[in-house]
Amino acid sequence: MSGNHNADESGPAARVKALEAVLTEKGLLDPGALDVIVDTYETRVGPRNGARVVARAWTDPAYRKRLMDNATAAVGDLGFAGPEGGHLVCGGEYRPYS
Repeated sequence: MSGNHNADESGPAARVKALEAVLTEKGLLDPGALDVIVDTYETRVGPRNGARVVARAWTDPAYRKRLMDNATAAVGDLGFAGPEGGHLVCGGEYRPYS
């Protein structure tokens, strides 16, 4: 890809690179825009966001309580918002650490 997001140049990676080249050549794809999209999915969305919430809840009892009381607001404290986080509920029982 334009930003060399995948060093493996065989199989699907080779096909993706070829498709990107054809679409760029035809003016249907801006490689810079593709780099932004890939970066977003590699670094800003996905399971790492949930992992940040869980890690914070493990290490900060006050945050864990906020998460249990109002998950939507608690994840907003970490900068997560949007349609996918519009109404969150944290399951489980609040048990303060001993």
